[in-house]
Amino acid sequence: MLDHKYHIFYRLAQNPNTTQIAEEMHLSQPAISKNIQEMEKELGITLFHREKGRLRLTDNGTYLYAELVPVIKKEREILFHLGQMRDNFKGTIHIGASTTLSQYILPEILARFTNRYPDININFISGNTRQIEQDILNDSLHLAFIEGTPSQTTIRYIPYLQDEIVLVCAEKSKIPETLTQEQLSDYPFIFREKGSGTYDVIKKQLEKAGTSISQLNVQLILGTTEGIKQYLYNSNALAFLSVYSIRHELAARRLRIIDIDGLTITRTLYAIHRQGEPDPYARLFLDFTLNHLPR
Repeated sequence: MLDHKYHIFYRLAQNPNTTQIAEEMHLSQPAISKNIQEMEKELGITLFHREKGRLRLTDNGTYLYAELVPVIKKEREILFHLGQMRDNFKGTIHIGASTTLSQYILPEILARFTNRYPDININFISGNTRQIEQDILNDSLHLAFIEGTPSQTTIRYIPYLQDEIVLVCAEKSKIPETLTQEQLSDYPFIFREKGSGTYDVIKKQLEKAGTSISQLNVQLILGTTEGIKQYLYNSNALAFLSVYSIRHELAARRLRIIDIDGLTITRTLYAIHRQGEPDPYARLFLDFTLNHLPR
């Protein structure tokens, strides 16, 4: 198997941020730097340009990274199959998810997976759909889960879960239980930021139904679903949110759903990876999640 220094270099080449890589690999920043310096000394080449505290691959570093990609992949396949033989998997999976999935759907599944496979380490990140797709394209993630619309030809999109985006307000709000599309412009709205999968789906579905977001009274843009919910509790505003994100609030009678005449917004949530055969550990996790989806 490869020396640990090569794994450090591989991750640093994908994400030249020593702080993040140190946290991910459970090492100190000085240890990361020391390993790269020792590697450069052993190979007799410079792997990174160091410019004002930033790292950038040299031509030699770019060559080495490209050659390591299939080697790392093969090593993971070997270790996975050895784990199958002894029914004791060991390894690391880099997984990402867009906001709704990372906050309201995957945490329970992650807990069950780590109970079943305690020796598999999961490095999990959250971001909006576009950020997560870019990390897949950069090979920073083995697998991800997003709430957007398929857009990249080099990414495989696997239908994962059906979701409904519903119009919600505070339980105490005086807003009627049913609104027409024309009445939507009578109330203030809170939206997620552009680039979020939820925003993109809402925009497209409203336009398809003949309503534009520009016609609505957008009072505020908030970057998190939790922030939107907190705002709704204390206002007479409306927001479109995933039904998965408000299950507890509905049960506690803090939020309620407003029906819209002639409009239902549904979407498919996707698991994604680079085109081709997925990483074996990623496949193991994906198969597990498909058997433990929320009801």
